[in-house]
Amino acid sequence: MKTVFLWLLLLSVVRCSFSARILAMAPFPGKSHYIFLSGIFKALHQRGHHIVEYSPFPPSKPLANYTHVEVHTEFEKQTQNWTFDQFSQIAKLSNSIWPNPFGFINVWWMTNPMCKEIFQQESIKNLINSKEHFDLVITESTFGQESMLVFGSRFGAPTITVQGFSSVPSLNRDAGNALSIATIPEMASFVATDNMTFVQRLFNFVSVICSLLLYYNYQLPAQDKILREYYIQDAPSIGELVGNVSLYLVNSHPAVEYPRPYTPNIIPIAGITISPDRTPLPKDLKKFMDDAKEGVVYFSLGTVVPVHILPEELLQAFVSAFKKLPQKVIWKIDLESIPNLSKNVMLTKWVPQPGVLAHPNCVLFMTHGGAFSQQEAIHAGVPTVGIAFFGDQPSNVKFAEYRGIGIRLAFDSISEETISTAINTVLKNPKTAWVESLQTSI
Repeated sequence: MKTVFLWLLLLSVVRCSFSARILAMAPFPGKSHYIFLSGIFKALHQRGHHIVEYSPFPPSKPLANYTHVEVHTEFEKQTQNWTFDQFSQIAKLSNSIWPNPFGFINVWWMTNPMCKEIFQQESIKNLINSKEHFDLVITESTFGQESMLVFGSRFGAPTITVQGFSSVPSLNRDAGNALSIATIPEMASFVATDNMTFVQRLFNFVSVICSLLLYYNYQLPAQDKILREYYIQDAPSIGELVGNVSLYLVNSHPAVEYPRPYTPNIIPIAGITISPDRTPLPKDLKKFMDDAKEGVVYFSLGTVVPVHILPEELLQAFVSAFKKLPQKVIWKIDLESIPNLSKNVMLTKWVPQPGVLAHPNCVLFMTHGGAFSQQEAIHAGVPTVGIAFFGDQPSNVKFAEYRGIGIRLAFDSISEETISTAINTVLKNPKTAWVESLQTSI
């Protein structure tokens, strides 16, 4: 008995010796960003590490060795006050066939004020002045939050940067990775494939160079200024901080993007959010899908797109198109009801998306083309109709179209007719290439 006790004690000591205290700085209020980050935090926590997380999203229940500090910024209110005109203007610019070298500057305009506000919060000041010890600091610095890297310097810990989509020129440059201008389109500024013409490569070159010029001459100086004005202790320059990042974890995988080279300090981890233990479907949703003999069309525009601000005529275009379908439709939208909705449509504010896509009766996913949604669709083998708006969405939808696993529906051309045409193109004229591509990807 004593021997067993000693072995248990020894094993517990060994386990503790390999546990680390990890500071996770995740102040950006985008839910989809946080889903990716939390997948990493949970994986580390399950392996015995102690996580101290600063974010706007508290855990659903308290966890041992998991400390959460809630932080909020005015940026959350700004996104809630978007008008349709503002939203459609951003979408139109992001979906242009012409290069937009200022693509990422929209992100910086959002995150720079957020970083200023973060450093002025009492909980952050207390953290900076504390005698806490951390073995590692995780940030989302490449998404316009380079100043968050200062916590690695403050606590003498290595830093890891998490990127919610594939690598961008600034990340590649900081990590010492090849830019691959001739074969990899600059996702945030130029929508193209890896099979570019000479003119497209020229456009891509201009986009990459302009992106880097803005990064080094606008964004890094702006973040350095934030540190000088709002960080309450001496700090290294932003250039030193981004140059000392130890590891980059990017939401990428050869199955869901074009082949590209990676240096050893860039690790693609796409799929970390896809859990083998899926949340069970609610009973009413499961029955709705089980009874759909003609199949189910699942329609969701993610967590960022403010669908509630869409004009009534746009909503009615979808209502009219869905009314003509023999399939049932699950429409994830933050509305209690929509006029003239037919009986084959179920409105819901939340669904366990991986479970819906994995249901054998799910025949089509109408999506905004977000990285996580596209990865889940590929994993489940469900073709897509992509309605891209901004960020990486136009590039993701382009990839799906190019690989033959989906088609694009332009946001600025949405009507009852175009919606019906897009749905029927997938449902009534399936291409063998879709099945083969999906099976290869899986």
